[in-house]
Amino acid sequence: MAVQDILVLIENAGSVASRVAAAAAIASSSGARVSGLFATGYPISASYGDFAGWPQLIDAYLAAQRSAGAAAEAVFRQAIAARQLQGEWLYREEDATMAATGLAALHDLVIAGQNDPGTGPEGLAGLQPEQVVLGCGRPVIVVPYTGAFPEIGRRVVVAWNASREATRALHDSMFLLEAAEAVTIIEVDPPESFGGVTRISAADIAAGLTRRGIAATAQTETAGDISVDALLLSRAADLAADLLVMGGYGHSRLREFVLGGVSRGIFQQMTIPVLMSH
Repeated sequence: MAVQDILVLIENAGSVASRVAAAAAIASSSGARVSGLFATGYPISASYGDFAGWPQLIDAYLAAQRSAGAAAEAVFRQAIAARQLQGEWLYREEDATMAATGLAALHDLVIAGQNDPGTGPEGLAGLQPEQVVLGCGRPVIVVPYTGAFPEIGRRVVVAWNASREATRALHDSMFLLEAAEAVTIIEVDPPESFGGVTRISAADIAAGLTRRGIAATAQTETAGDISVDALLLSRAADLAADLLVMGGYGHSRLREFVLGGVSRGIFQQMTIPVLMSH
C-alpha cells in the first residue's frame, strides 16, 4: 500500500533537518503528506508529590517549550517548502510519547530519531521512540542521531527470524522493498523447525519476494561471539545498505513496554535508519 501520510516526530529545531530529509526520501516518490509533531512533555518532578514552587516550574517549562516549538515549526515549514512537500504542523501540550503514539493511528508511517545519549535532558519526560515503536501499531523509521541519510530504501537488509514481528515488519516495508535495487534477507542461527513445524527460512522469504519482482537474496549467519544486533549492523555495512528492516521486540513490564535484547541493541548502536514494526 502506498504511503500517503507521514508523521515526523520533532523534539527541537535541530532535529528537523535529518527527520524531514528521511521523510522526503520517501514522500518525493509517493507524494505523501508530511506532518511534523512537537509535543512539550512535562517536568518529571511535577508528577511526584506536592512541593513549593512546582506551579512556577511548570509555567517556566511550558513557556520555554512553546518558544522551542515555535522555532522548530519555522524550520520545519522552511524545510518542507524547500523540498516542495505538502504537510502540516501539529503542536501538543501533553506527554510527547503518548501524543506520538496516539497520532500515529492517523498516519501510514512514523519517522522518529534515535535518542542522543549525550544530550538527554535531566528531570524531563521526553519523547521515548522505543515506546512509540512498541505502542503505536504503525511502522516506525528511526533515524540515527548522527549522520546524513539522503536515500532510504535503495539497498535494504531485512532481519528475519520467522516471528510475528518480523513478518509484520517485512510486509510493512513492502512499499520500499518493491522499489529497492537490492534486498538481502538475513537470518542468524536459525533452528531447523519452529514448534515442530518446518520453519519459514530467509531463503523462502527471498524466493517469495523474487516472485513479486523484487531483487532479493538470502544469507544465513552464525553469531558466534558477536551479538545479533552487532552482526546485523556489520552485515548492513558490508552490503552498503541504507535501511535495516526488523521486528520491534518487547514485553510488558508493569505499565510500560520494554524492548528485547536485539531491538535494544539496535536502538543503542544504529548506524543507518531502521524500520521497526511491533
